[in-house]
Amino acid sequence: MSTAGGPRPNGDGRGPHPPRVTRLPSGVTVATEPIGSALSVALGVWIGTGARHERDAEAGRAHLLEHMLFRGTRNYASIEIDRRFDALGGDLNAATSRDETAVVARVLADEVDDAFPILGEMVACPLLRDEDLELERKIVLEEIAMIEDDPEEYVFELLPRAVFGDHALGRPVIGTPEVVAGTSGETLRAFHAGRYRPDRIVVAAAGAVDHERLCALAERLAADVHAHDGDPQHAPNEPGVAAPSDPAVIFRTRETEQVQVAIAGRGPGMGDDRRFALRVLDTILGGTPSSRLFRAVREDRGLAYAVSTFDDQHQGGGLAGVYLGTRADNLTAALAVVADELDRVRREPVDDDELERAKHHARARLLLGLESTHARMHVLGRAVLHGLPLLRPDEIAARIDAVTAQDVQDLARELYDPAGLSAAGVGPDEQTFRSALGPIAAALTTT
Repeated sequence: MSTAGGPRPNGDGRGPHPPRVTRLPSGVTVATEPIGSALSVALGVWIGTGARHERDAEAGRAHLLEHMLFRGTRNYASIEIDRRFDALGGDLNAATSRDETAVVARVLADEVDDAFPILGEMVACPLLRDEDLELERKIVLEEIAMIEDDPEEYVFELLPRAVFGDHALGRPVIGTPEVVAGTSGETLRAFHAGRYRPDRIVVAAAGAVDHERLCALAERLAADVHAHDGDPQHAPNEPGVAAPSDPAVIFRTRETEQVQVAIAGRGPGMGDDRRFALRVLDTILGGTPSSRLFRAVREDRGLAYAVSTFDDQHQGGGLAGVYLGTRADNLTAALAVVADELDRVRREPVDDDELERAKHHARARLLLGLESTHARMHVLGRAVLHGLPLLRPDEIAARIDAVTAQDVQDLARELYDPAGLSAAGVGPDEQTFRSALGPIAAALTTT
């Protein structure tokens, strides 16, 4: 058993202590961050398999498997899982992303011994019965249909394909109807055995947590996972860094009142040091009610209700861009304003006052976000799973403080270079959409 720690804990015993990380002999890793003032514990079992680890013929299986984890285990029927967490007054959830799958819970500190074995069995030995899969498959197909019926959500399903092309990062996490409908119980059981391996699992916890006790509980999880020998053909795909691809436009015609627009270029990936400058740039350009795009598009001209910037950071690549939703009559004018603001942030250095406001906002949002045990567990679990440095909040704040106006301008020039931008849209008329993109990136009008 190998153990790593950090700096000395806080002297008053009330705040967060440095994380402890232990790799068990089985290969499962346990990471904890005690918080002396907490009454609860946020628990998470993180598995290093997500949409980016799927091959084209597997697209959506990681997400489908995550759904099936709730359909019962060796010792807990599906209804028993729900009843036990209801009785504990706790929360239980799961999520699949491009980079990982996570099963998470929050319970009172003295109920960890009751809650964790359930999480462990859900991950290590779900039943994955054919009859349950038939039902869950229908639910996921309804989820896909729901997304396609929600234009604001659908445009963000389309955008990664425009930005990353045929790379695995371009596929939607939820998968395709064809793969979901065609996945058999036998295939999903083999997929689980090949992906949910001890060396790809991190057990993370933050709050009133006992590290040694959680290690003991995690040993049981490791033993159960070891009982399933994975077939090499179901081992995770490792697609590597997303290679450059030509800018693209993806549009879906829908008879909607608004046109949903997402424009993005390649951005910093997971762990990239430029992520600190990105937080500042996002604040300046579209991350707050006082940001440039929000003021120029919405408050000053009334051209949209929703306008913002966004970013996603993954292993192998990331993206950053601008979103807005507006009526077709306003589309050309709204995107012309966006083009002007992108040009300005590329061309003119941010002044000292705006830079300091943005850095203060970014620091404050960081610290406010890390007040919850769930947020701390999420940061800890993801960092350990992906081998990222465990930065303390004050270290992150210092990195934000160190961002300069030149850093912001350099990043803006890279992210919002017209030659590197792609777009996705959902609305009534593709030609109007493409024409309106002209001031932002002329090539997108004909791509």
